[in-house]
Amino acid sequence: MSETSHNLNVAKGATTVVRGGGSDVRGAVRIAPAVLIELIELTVQGIEGIDGLRTRRNKGADLSPAGAKVYDNGKIAVTIEDDRIDVAIALAIRRGTNVSELSAEVKKRIGFAAGNMLGLTVRTVDIYIEEIV
Repeated sequence: MSETSHNLNVAKGATTVVRGGGSDVRGAVRIAPAVLIELIELTVQGIEGIDGLRTRRNKGADLSPAGAKVYDNGKIAVTIEDDRIDVAIALAIRRGTNVSELSAEVKKRIGFAAGNMLGLTVRTVDIYIEEIV
């Protein structure tokens, strides 16, 4: 059975080591912030109750840790620190949607996508309901 270990760093690039078959393969993996934001957007698109993304009206103060990088397209903001991310996303939801169930599903799917596809740890997902349609 082969063993895979990952050390992935978004935007900065880092070394990924894959072990198996008697040899180590090393290389840098760099993920553009726009790709990470697009992954999050695609991840939430099919969730029942979401009508779409909206611009965050109240972006609040930047409370990101020193050394962290923040990428923001107005609808989704991602703070990256090493292999950990914090996400803020603004949504329009359909009338009658259970907000607590929707929020749990959004957090679960973003965590799964970022964790499984990119090897990142999602610390927080802040959801802003900007419109009910």
